[in-house]
Amino acid sequence: MWQVFSDGEDSGGVDAESTRRIAEAWMRAVTSCDVDAALALSSPSIVYSNGGHLRLYEGHDGVRDIIEDVARMSGFLDVAVLSVVAQAGTVALRRLETYTLPEGGVEIPALAFVDVADGVVTRWEDYKDLRTLNAIAE
Repeated sequence: MWQVFSDGEDSGGVDAESTRRIAEAWMRAVTSCDVDAALALSSPSIVYSNGGHLRLYEGHDGVRDIIEDVARMSGFLDVAVLSVVAQAGTVALRRLETYTLPEGGVEIPALAFVDVADGVVTRWEDYKDLRTLNAIAE
C-alpha cells in the first residue's frame, strides 16, 4: 500500500515510514554534498539512472560522481522535495530543481524513484521534465 507524505507530514506505516526516512535523508545528503552521509546511506552496488539523459552512475564511486556534479552547481542549484509517496522498499520523491542563471531562474520538475533495502538506497531512477531547458536552448 502506498502512503502519501507531504511537507514533512508523517503517517503510521512503519515499513513505509522507514523507507521514506532513509530515502529523504539520502536525497538531502546528496543534494547538500554530504559525501559521508550519502555513502553511509548507499548500497555499495547502488545504481542511478536519469531516464537516459546523461549517463549511468554505479556504486559508491558513482555516488561521489553525482555529488561532484551537484557541487559544481553550488550556488546555482536549489532542490526542494515537494511531496513523497512511499511503500515498503520504494519511495517516489517529487522535486523541483531551480537553477539560477544570469538570464533568471529556471525551474525543472523532477520525479525520483528510490529503492531501499536493508537500510540503504539501492537504486535511484530519476526523471526530469526538460521542456524548459529545451525551450531555452532553441
